[in-house]
Amino acid sequence: MELKTLGKFFRTWYPSILLMIIIFIFSSAPADDSNRQSGLIVNAITFLFPNLKDVESLVTIVRKIAHFTEYAILGFFTARAFKLSKVSPWFSVLACAIYAGSDELHQSFIPGRSAEVKDVVLDTVGATFGVLIYWLTHRK
Repeated sequence: MELKTLGKFFRTWYPSILLMIIIFIFSSAPADDSNRQSGLIVNAITFLFPNLKDVESLVTIVRKIAHFTEYAILGFFTARAFKLSKVSPWFSVLACAIYAGSDELHQSFIPGRSAEVKDVVLDTVGATFGVLIYWLTHRK
């Protein structure tokens, strides 16, 4: 691959690749570490809203919002990369769904973690939302 072509590829894809690496790192954390990360956000929310009683449900909500959000961002940047590569940005939904599936498979090998089909679905919905945002803000 020519240096010029490699540079264009990097400029086009680096946000998506960087986010995939970050997702992989978070997915590599054992369950206890992952729970501590979620706990920081949950503690901040319960500090701001001390009347919240169902902390267990709040943990689940925080985790699911994180799934949706990280894949919405990934969908946005992957749509951008496909568009700059002259490919329909909608291919990024498929790419993100495949990555979500591989990420869940990866998690199944991490102590205390499991692979959840519902997380792949949620991730794909998040990616679709990100692609939709990209499409709405960059259509001609």
